[in-house]
Amino acid sequence: MSRGRSTSPHPLHDADVNMEGEKLDKPNAKVVIVTNLTRSVVEEHLKTIFSFYGEVTKIDLPLFGKSGQNRGKAALEYADVASAHKAASHMDGGQLDGAVLKVELSELPVRSHSRSPRPPPRARNGRDKPRSSVR
Repeated sequence: MSRGRSTSPHPLHDADVNMEGEKLDKPNAKVVIVTNLTRSVVEEHLKTIFSFYGEVTKIDLPLFGKSGQNRGKAALEYADVASAHKAASHMDGGQLDGAVLKVELSELPVRSHSRSPRPPPRARNGRDKPRSSVR
């Protein structure tokens, strides 16, 4: 019984590789998605570290409602494409607060924080009614 051979990977074209030899999947991406953040990281940490690569215009760091801690991921939008690509290539696999980060490019915009009020709590089958003082 003979074993099949896998095909060689297709060669990259010059347009697919930047000067540092990295593949450009999303050439117009200005957003980096950072995952595997520790719960203690706050928006100011991200701004300080990622601003080294260029001007960060927006940061979305989703938080858990009750604890106020981050959900372990963030999206940062840069003013220009080159800064986003530089940040992604340098910070992917880097460490922050002892955790190894995964940093990817995204062409999706960073969401704006919702300014809408939360809906009122739902009634719970009459259990929310105030108790009468007479028993």
